[in-house]
Amino acid sequence: MRAKLFLGVSLLLTVLLGGYASYTQAARKNAPVFYFKIAPVDPRALLSGDYMSLSYDIENRSDARENPMLFYAAENGVVQTEKTNQPVKIAYHGWRFKLPHQFYFQEGTGKKYETAVYAKMRRLPDGRFLIDALTDEQFNEIK
Repeated sequence: MRAKLFLGVSLLLTVLLGGYASYTQAARKNAPVFYFKIAPVDPRALLSGDYMSLSYDIENRSDARENPMLFYAAENGVVQTEKTNQPVKIAYHGWRFKLPHQFYFQEGTGKKYETAVYAKMRRLPDGRFLIDALTDEQFNEIK
């Protein structure tokens, strides 16, 4: 009896986790894309490896701190403070925007990311942003 119960619970958990993973991947694939202008810094974590610490242009502007929740996307997808017809809501917590501030990359490949100008991000249905790639001035992904 215990073996059947264990097997049933295991199968249920497997199906639930697989469904959640599938939903998450589909949500990320279909999420809208926004570009954030960045000012990169290259630290290195001993356990995590090489990564780039990102600071966003919108964080450094004083007018952004007055109304930190609402930004706008230009036609090309770049997030800015100037009003357009496409508002972008970004959560603000304490002293920092709730955006990813670290971009990890393979050890020894940091030189190619020195030309990065924008962080290409996707906004998930729950409002979180995930970094998809770093891009150059013409929005070409750096690979």
